[in-house]
Amino acid sequence: MKPLVGAMLLAAMLLVGAGISWLLAGSAGALAVLAGGLFPGAISMSSILALSFIVRSERMGSIGYQQFVLANFIAKVVLLGGWTAAIVLVTSLPISLFIASLLVNFLAWHIYEAFRYQSAVWEVGGSAGS
Repeated sequence: MKPLVGAMLLAAMLLVGAGISWLLAGSAGALAVLAGGLFPGAISMSSILALSFIVRSERMGSIGYQQFVLANFIAKVVLLGGWTAAIVLVTSLPISLFIASLLVNFLAWHIYEAFRYQSAVWEVGGSAGS
């Protein structure tokens, strides 16, 4: 289960960042860092699992693959926008730590997700990417 190794590494880095934030900014800072990192990770892992299942089961063509990736990215941005609005409007967490964590985690998970997407295509013989 290759996606699990990368996910565990990114989750460990999130926990280290939350620990450092806890030492420097207290528990509210650690919660802000965790809130900024958990949602992007959960969304990306579900996307990776969904894509792996779809690519392996249907052997989609390049147009189907591109449509899935585009729809998935749009859904991810909308969900993250809702998550950000909820955290900013409902909680009293430090906004700067939350936004910084959200940005770093979104980019890290998105890059990892793109790598896993390409790996999934290669594993089935390149039919979804060509």
